[in-house]
Amino acid sequence: MNNTKAWTIGKFAFVAVALALLSGCATAANPGAMTVMAQAADQPFPAKLQHAMCVRTVSGGEETNPLWTSKVDNNGFKTALDGSLSGAGLLSSGSCAYPIDVNLLGLSQPIMGFDMTVTSHVNYKVYDSSGQPFLLSTIDAPYTAKMGDAFVGVERLRLANEGSIRESIQMFFDKLRASQPK
Repeated sequence: MNNTKAWTIGKFAFVAVALALLSGCATAANPGAMTVMAQAADQPFPAKLQHAMCVRTVSGGEETNPLWTSKVDNNGFKTALDGSLSGAGLLSSGSCAYPIDVNLLGLSQPIMGFDMTVTSHVNYKVYDSSGQPFLLSTIDAPYTAKMGDAFVGVERLRLANEGSIRESIQMFFDKLRASQPK
């Protein structure tokens, strides 16, 4: 084999290995990164909701295929929402007067890009103690992960997924603060 041919094969192999390392594997969204942390300046929630809420169901999530793209699964979303409710003093430790049903309608994700914006589409239903819905809301929450947040694209997409769900939960909390539970 001549030197030119060997050099060409070597460059090709180097580029293939570099691309494989840079592409990485998709990982599922981290529930801790999707959890909303309570802020001291936040407006208070209605007193009836304090320690009276629970997440009954979460549906619509998808498992992440490591060879494809990052997704948000039902258990991860439920863990993040439970943690957010707990941090806000809303999670019930006993009987639940205000159950929440959540349906992740979908994630609008880019295929590629430097800055990646994901918009989550989530339907929240909160029921009162008599089983009647008192808050029904579909929330579209965009979040952009920038190139500086993560160099590898699959990591940026995961960060954008996590940020979008976190923003969705925050927007849901804003609606809870403005609600009038029975």
